[in-house]
Order: sequence, then structure tokens, then C-alpha cells
Amino acid sequence: MMEFDFSGFLAMMDIRKREVQEGAKVGMHDAMDDLLRVSRDLAPLDKGQLRRTSGKNVEATLTGVTGEVYFNATEMDKHGNVINYALITHELHSGDGYSGSRFKNPTTPGTQPKYLERPLKERADRHKQMIADGIRREIARQ
Repeated sequence: MMEFDFSGFLAMMDIRKREVQEGAKVGMHDAMDDLLRVSRDLAPLDKGQLRRTSGKNVEATLTGVTGEVYFNATEMDKHGNVINYALITHELHSGDGYSGSRFKNPTTPGTQPKYLERPLKERADRHKQMIADGIRREIARQ
């Protein structure tokens, strides 16, 4: 009869899993910081409300890490209705041919519609690399 105790191996696997999770969380923070910085710079600037209401969240669970960048500006229209200014500036003034309104004459040169979506797509590979680098750094520390 032969016996093999896997408890040490399994304990090491749990440690590695925690290292990967922590590294992914750190990397996701780096990626969301980058996306927030770039998207804030591209977001229209009139009164500054849009940029002031932006932020990020990073959440780690047992199955993964989720990152989010958001803009949450609302205003009242002339009829007293609350409108989602962030959504309007991001989507409806994008010159998509559906809104009837194009993004013309931004209040600040260099701003644009799709100020969150464009850098998210354009920098996706960079953000994936930031997450991978976070995992590598955390594993190397141990």
C-alpha cells in the first residue's frame, strides 16, 4: 500500500490562487486608473460636472476581478425632467446618424463623444497587459 499526502500541495495551490487574485486586482486598478484618466481628458468640459462625477470601481470575487469606469452626471431640462447628461454627451451627440444632433464645437478642444468607449477599445490590449503584469509581480514577490 502506498499513500501520498496532498495537503501541502493543495495549500500551495491556495496560496498561488490568492496571489493571482491579488495581482489581478492590482492590475485591474492600474487599468481602470488609466482608462479613467484618458476618458476624463476626452470628456466634454463645460461646467466640469461630467468630469467631477466620474470614477472607478474594482471588485474581486472568487471567480474573477471586475473593473468599471463610470460617468454619472444628470441635469434638469427646461420641463423639470432629470436627464442623463453623461449618456447624452457620450452617445447621442456622437454623429451616429440617429440622434439628429452631432458633436460640434466642443467647449474644450480635444474632447469628443464616445469618450469612454473609444479609449476602452483602443487601450484594451494595454489594459490586459497591466492586469497580466500585476499578476506576474504578485507571484514574483512570493
